[in-house]
Amino acid sequence: MIYPAIIQRPDDLDEFRTIARQLLAAGAAPADVAWSNGPTQSLFQQALPQGERVAAVPRSFITLASAVICHRDDQRWSLLYQALWRLDRGESALMHQVADPLMHRLARMADAVKHDQHRMTAFLRFRMVRESDDELYIAWYQPRHRILRRTSAFFIDRFTNMRFSILTPDLTLHWDRHSERFAPGLRREDASSKDAVEDWWRRYYAAIFNPARSNARLLQRHMPKQFWRDLPEASLITQLIAEAGGRTDQMIRNSADQSLP
Repeated sequence: MIYPAIIQRPDDLDEFRTIARQLLAAGAAPADVAWSNGPTQSLFQQALPQGERVAAVPRSFITLASAVICHRDDQRWSLLYQALWRLDRGESALMHQVADPLMHRLARMADAVKHDQHRMTAFLRFRMVRESDDELYIAWYQPRHRILRRTSAFFIDRFTNMRFSILTPDLTLHWDRHSERFAPGLRREDASSKDAVEDWWRRYYAAIFNPARSNARLLQRHMPKQFWRDLPEASLITQLIAEAGGRTDQMIRNSADQSLP
């Protein structure tokens, strides 16, 4: 018997928890569950029962699951349910078994999502547009994983008094200074073109660029080229690195002149 587990919103932990509780109530083993995204029908599938059974799991599992659910691996639901099934069957120490293949894989998936979030907070740039005599800021970003809903609080807390929209291929976030709203994803072309804020950001980046610490390889490690297209300051990087040697020499000469009696 195959139990259908259909997730409508692929980054929704609450939806996964509801379905998992129904599966536990039905006694569905991990091997008997067919996970899918969106509506699917099969003659060999049986509808999930309406009843739910809440499993007693440690908070660390919820924390892990909230990150893993955003990963693009299509097996994430199946892997999480395997872990839930084992916890529910008495493996209380499972969350601490870092060498367990299942837990190791889930931990790596969670780390990948968190790393993707860090990059989004570092490399997302807003552009200002005018809408009915009011300022609206728009940003386009293409994350590796479905992290916008998970990362939305960071941008709302930091830019509370600013109207903005963040566009990704999966999802769009709209903030109107009072409430957040999510909508379907959009294309890069739907974001606005350059604005005066970009020119300010370029001047700021050029001013803080330290030529004595320029290292092209290290720079690309921390700011991969895949993000350069959407970073206004990226157009300056090649020139700033090329000029770094001369600017460093000038800094040294200025320092020497200042130290003379």
